[in-house]
Amino acid sequence: MTDSPAPTLSAGLSATIAEGVAGWADLPILAGIRSGTLDTAVFRHYLEQDYLYLKAYARHYSRLAANSTDDETLEYFVALAHGVVTVELDHHKRAAEPFGCDFASVRPSRETLDYLAFYDSFHADAAGMLVAMLPCIQGYGLALDSLREAASGPYRDWIDIYTGADYAALVDRHLAMIDTAPLTVERAHSIVGDALELERRFWNQHPETVEAST
Repeated sequence: MTDSPAPTLSAGLSATIAEGVAGWADLPILAGIRSGTLDTAVFRHYLEQDYLYLKAYARHYSRLAANSTDDETLEYFVALAHGVVTVELDHHKRAAEPFGCDFASVRPSRETLDYLAFYDSFHADAAGMLVAMLPCIQGYGLALDSLREAASGPYRDWIDIYTGADYAALVDRHLAMIDTAPLTVERAHSIVGDALELERRFWNQHPETVEAST
């Protein structure tokens, strides 16, 4: 009888994230999209904050490109940064049209500021940044996948882009890179725990005119 291979670091982190995301089902924004009762002001606020977040994400991909040690990784992260700026942000603006978002004057919320400050703390730590980004990269797809059967109308296009095969391939590659990163299991899980809580808070943020229930 042969021993089973030891679980990879990414497998353990992925399981932790999946468990965490399963607990987000009752967050007002996700439950409201699923039931069709979400206050549009909540989703408009979320999209405006996510616009700021995506612009910062492009910069973090660029930082990972700058810290890369081989040409393939350099090209990969440059392509991701370029894709966020030239494709994803354009898609984001089109998905936001039915909700009347004001991207020109949006200011970051406390939740957004805290999340971006967390990422900035890894500016000189590429391995830590890879792990810090995982709850967003994997968790976003999992959260939206849970809405696929229920969501329709203006939410449909937004959900589809993050639950398709291309997005799944991006998650798989990110997980593979984590398995080659110089990180202890303990530190990686600590980073993921902090990032999961920030991601949950980001999902659950509300404009001042609408009170969050959780």
